[in-house]
Amino acid sequence: MTQREFNHLLRSLKGLSPDQLDRLRLELEAELNHDQAMASKESVFDLLNRAGLIGCIKGVARTPTDLSTNPMHMEGFGRD
Repeated sequence: MTQREFNHLLRSLKGLSPDQLDRLRLELEAELNHDQAMASKESVFDLLNRAGLIGCIKGVARTPTDLSTNPMHMEGFGRD
């Protein structure tokens, strides 16, 4: 959203009645609570993966494409 669009939105809010502002506040709070609930269900792995921080470093010489192909990297995998 541009600053101009944001300013237009703020000016538009001034034209709402107190009841309309209260309904808007309740809707925004519900939307925010829903977004926060959904975000809390996302694992750290999912967050890092979405950010592109999971996996091998691309473009660096001698980096494997899949660490699971090397038995040394899989040693102890799945144990507590």
